[in-house]
Parts: sequence; C-alpha cells; structure tokens
Amino acid sequence: MSSDPAAPLSPVVVAVVAAHNAPADLPARCAELAPQVASTVIVDDGTFSVDAADYASHPTHVVSLQENRGIAGALNAGVARARSQGATHVLVLDQDSRVAPGYVAAGLDVFRAEEAAGVRLVAAVPETVENERITVLRDGRPFDPIQSGQLMSVAAIAQVGAFADDFVIDSVDSEYTLRARGAGYEFAVVPGSDLEHTLGEPSPLVLFGRHLTLLGKPRFRRYHRPFRTYYMVRNGLTLWRRHHRGNLGWLVHRTAFMLVDVSFNTLTAPDRWQQLRAGLRGLRDAARGRMGAIRP
Repeated sequence: MSSDPAAPLSPVVVAVVAAHNAPADLPARCAELAPQVASTVIVDDGTFSVDAADYASHPTHVVSLQENRGIAGALNAGVARARSQGATHVLVLDQDSRVAPGYVAAGLDVFRAEEAAGVRLVAAVPETVENERITVLRDGRPFDPIQSGQLMSVAAIAQVGAFADDFVIDSVDSEYTLRARGAGYEFAVVPGSDLEHTLGEPSPLVLFGRHLTLLGKPRFRRYHRPFRTYYMVRNGLTLWRRHHRGNLGWLVHRTAFMLVDVSFNTLTAPDRWQQLRAGLRGLRDAARGRMGAIRP
C-alpha cells in the first residue's frame, strides 16, 4: 500500500452471505469465492446451522443471530461486521448463489469507471441471472436488481442507510433500489457477468398447450408458500407509500410483475385458498401500514 496519505486506499472486499438452514455445499461455495475477497462473513439467521470449523481453510467470521430476522436483518448484521473489519465494499450473496471467478475485480473496475465519470455508485450488479438478462432502463441502468450478487460500496451504504428490516423478506432489494436512487446514487451492470441463483427448476406455465408469455417474458410456475405470498403483496404495495414520488412508472411496472406472479401462483397452487387469504391479508396490512414479521 502506498505511504502517500493522499493516495486512495486499496479496496477491501468482504463477502456477506446470508444463511438460513445452511446447505451442505455452502463451505465449498465459500472456499471457491475466497480468492476474490479479503474475508467472508456468514450470517446464520437464527438456525444454528453454520459451524465455523467447516470454513477454517479461509478467513471466515460467523455471525449467529438468536432469532430469524429475515434477509434484511441478516444482511444488516453482516454488513456491520464487514465494516468493523475495514471493508470498503461488500459482496452480498444468498446461500444458493455463486459468481464466477473475476467477478469482484470486474465489479471494482465498474466502480472506478463510474466514479471517474462523476457517478455516485452504490452497487455493481450481474448482467444476467441464471443466464437470463436482467431488465434495464433506457439508459442501460438496472431496473430492479436483486440483492444477491451486488458488489456494494460501504461508504454509499452509510449514506443511504441499512436495508429495511421491517420488510423482513421480499422487496427488500426493490426498496433499497428506490431509496438509493432517491439519495442520488446509482447502480451499474458488470458486463458479461452471470449470477448462479439456485431456486429449483421452474415449470413452464402452459395455457391451451402453449407456453404463456406476459409482459414480454415467458412465464413459469414457481410455487411460493402462503407466507411468502403475504410478504410479496404487503411489501410490494408498501413501496407505493414510501417511494411514490417520482417513481410512478417504475412502480406500475414492478407492481404488474408482482401481481402476475402472485395471481398465477395462487391459481395453480394446490393450496390456492390459503394463498388467496395470505394475499388479502398482505393487502390489508399494506393499507394499514402494518410491517414486521408474521408467523408463517
């Protein structure tokens, strides 16, 4: 490192991995990621399923939460630990996600280029997720990037604030996107990068023998449990109350996708009545401003 006090500090990237009932392959995933980061923080979200001994081959710190706080609370705890370790950037990942070798270096290059152009960048994000190109705005900026795979600036996080832990799960990334942009920050794509994000194999949504396409995208059936449907509806509608100013078109587009997803999940799920009740409860609680965790 340069001894010149005016020289910029070298980036220190810490991976923050949120774990809930950690899968057996998580140690291997973290070992694979280790060459790209200074260290890894694994946040065990109330499941006591992470044994630090399994990660002894590379610098790893385990934060064990005593109760399930959801993805927002887990990430906030992980980012706080990373910051205490001197991180300048954090790579946030779900336990079922993987980035390719070189992703972090490419993301840092994006930060340098954007900042040199005068852009206040909060995160660099993968160009594709499971080889499907993410939705972008007319200027090429990500529309609504998922949180997993984001390489985030710790300094920007300090200005924008923590993830909204009262959302618990779902729409946490969307809320952060709108809040960051409202604070004058932006997101940028890491060219040529892909995020592996294992969610199981979705089955095509077929109507009259044809794969259904809505809003320009082929639709798949992916089952959500009723409690997840509740959060999708409640939090998706809460975005309107918190971020309606200047974001009308964005919210209309995003809400349309959410309603399509929830509707088809409800219609095709074996527990459709429970799904319907969960959605209606989410609608009611959004109208009342009732946030926080519920019992599944």
